[in-house]
Order: sequence, then structure tokens, then C-alpha cells
Amino acid sequence: MRTGRLTAALAIAAVLLAVDGCSSAAGSNNRPGAAGATAAPTSSAPSTRSAATTSPPSTSSAPTSSAPTSPARTSPARTTTAPARVSTGQLAADLSRMFGGGTSYSVAALDLTTGRSVRAGASGGMVLASLVKLDILETLLYQRQRSGQPLTAGQEDDVELMIEHSDNGAADRLFKLIGRDPGMRGYNSVLGLRHTVVNTEGLWGLSTTSADDQLLLLQALASARSPLSAASRGYALDLMADVESDQRWGVSAAADAGSGTSLKNGWLGVDDDQGRWAVNSGGIVRVGGHRVLMAVLSQHGPDFSTGVDRVQRAAVELAAAL
Repeated sequence: MRTGRLTAALAIAAVLLAVDGCSSAAGSNNRPGAAGATAAPTSSAPSTRSAATTSPPSTSSAPTSSAPTSPARTSPARTTTAPARVSTGQLAADLSRMFGGGTSYSVAALDLTTGRSVRAGASGGMVLASLVKLDILETLLYQRQRSGQPLTAGQEDDVELMIEHSDNGAADRLFKLIGRDPGMRGYNSVLGLRHTVVNTEGLWGLSTTSADDQLLLLQALASARSPLSAASRGYALDLMADVESDQRWGVSAAADAGSGTSLKNGWLGVDDDQGRWAVNSGGIVRVGGHRVLMAVLSQHGPDFSTGVDRVQRAAVELAAAL
């Protein structure tokens, strides 16, 4: 672990240890590309880790630390001028043409400055892939607040691997640590998630959700009314702001030029969907100087690269509809 992160993590752990339960205030409620490639390319090794970066779990077996490496992506070019405002009706029509109808996409965004929100697409049933790792992280932090027990050094390492490098082995260990699906469902009920269905066979990447539920998970990191403490929220956002460079695609395409983004992405070729791809991105971005929560979820895509391209185009258009 990097020395700076270790020092910060230990400080956060001390704060969490002092927390007696969580806030009783109402919290905010709770999916895995440039055309051309037909398969995900390999990524470069993380600069500060020797462990391999891994892709989301196979649909035919539980995730393991020997999963294949994640796709390599470069950071998308940031938008320099605001696109023309689009109506919600136009947004839905454009995205339906882009992704297809039915349950092919689910998007939502909330401008924290104006309170304006916009959504389109499916209200559930979207495969989460590695986007579920954000839910695992929040559940873990919430449980530690409740118990007053800080994370161990090994658990901090797993958290960093899971969020910054999307490591499946680390996610599997933490999923078991929180009590698997019952543990995550318990936290989701605190947030009031209505459309998230956690896989009960240990295949956490095949859990399903909606963009609305993902906004509620993001809001739990952005609101002082969250059941998560300020220390927990800051810890999670710091990790999301430091994802490795080849995983900074997605909702970051809609961000103001030069602004930072805290995000988590997910991508998975789904065996039960004839190998078609779920490609997802969720995070907190700056749009027109405003802090915006954004989730773009897609599935039934032909390949990873097409999925990323579509998700990024959808994020730009979603921002224009706010």
C-alpha cells in the first residue's frame, strides 16, 4: 500500500472506530466501449501494485483472483463546450436508437446544485458486473461503523485493489466478509433500494439493478444525510478518484475539461446473454461547474469497445438533458 494512503486509511480507521452506530437521518437509496475491437484488450500493470488487474467474474463460475486482465482504456477526451440542451423525450429516443429498446439501457443523473434530475430506459434488470463493487464497499464501511471495528491492513489492501484496479479476487474476499448477499441486501434496505437484486449464488457480478438505484448509492457518498460518516464517504470517493488510468472511461466523458471524476465502471460478457456485453459506468462528475451524480448502464452489446463508446456518448447526452 502506498505510504500516503496507508496513513490516511489508518486515520480514517481511527475515526470509524470512534463512531457509535450511524446517523439516523434518512440516507440516499442504491450497472459493466470506441468501435472496432471485438474483444477486450489487456491492460498495463497498475503502477503501484504487483497484482494483476482483473475483469468481472465469468457467469459460469464464482469470481476468482485468477480472472483475466481488465480491458485497457485511455482517458476519454473531456468535453470543452456544453452540448445543446436536449429534452428528456429526445434523450430517450436517441438512446433507444443507440442501445436498442427493452432492457438494453438504463440511465439517470442528478444535478446536486439545481436539484434537477433526468432518467430514461429500463427500471431494473440491468446486469451490474463490476459496478457492484461500489455496493460491496459501501456495505463494508457501513458495517464497520456499526461495529466500531476499523479495517485491518489486509482489508484496506483488498478495498484498494477492488475499487482502483477492479480486482475480482479482492472483491470476492470482501463480499464474503460482509456476509455475502444477505449482508449487502441489509445495507441496500437501509438506503431504500428497490430495483437491485443481489445474486444468491456468489456470482455478485450477475446481480441486477437500475440506474436510479445506482444514483442512490452515489448519493450516499455525496450527501451529509447519508448513513455513511464523512470519513467513510471521503475514503470511498478518494479511491474512486484514483482508479487506474485505463479504467477512467465512462461518465468521465461528460465532465468539464480539467475537472476530476470519482467513478467505478463495470464490464462483462454474459454467458446467459449469448456472450453479449454489459458495460456500465457510475460516478460523480462536474458538469458546467455543478456536481452531478450519473449512472449509465447498458447490456446486450456486441462487444466491449462498442459498449464503452455508447456509454460515453450517452453520458454526454445525459448531461445535456439536465
